[in-house]
Amino acid sequence: MLLKGRLQWSLLAITITSGILSLVFAQRGDESSPPTTTAVAVTTVPPTTTIYVAPVRYIVQSGDSLFAIASKYMLDMKALMEMNGITNSDHVEAGQELIFPPATGFVPVAPSTTMKP
Repeated sequence: MLLKGRLQWSLLAITITSGILSLVFAQRGDESSPPTTTAVAVTTVPPTTTIYVAPVRYIVQSGDSLFAIASKYMLDMKALMEMNGITNSDHVEAGQELIFPPATGFVPVAPSTTMKP
């Protein structure tokens, strides 16, 4: 009933033959296959180069305040005081040389004001 014609018998014969051949070749491949080797990949990270940048020096002008200097050059006033050994932020003299802290490359970004949906 199921296999009435020659085409169906031929397809059945081809399927059985290919199944038997695949089993024979699979077993033969296990015996003669060369041993498998595993290679270990080594990843190297190139060294980073740090470029030295000379510190920026600023000569205090008459009428300057430490707060105004820090605001003008977008510096942290506390870091500016620590780097220059200043204990009183209200006392800087005209002609005094200040060393600015090195730039870190970090640009502060204001937090987002958008609300999450």
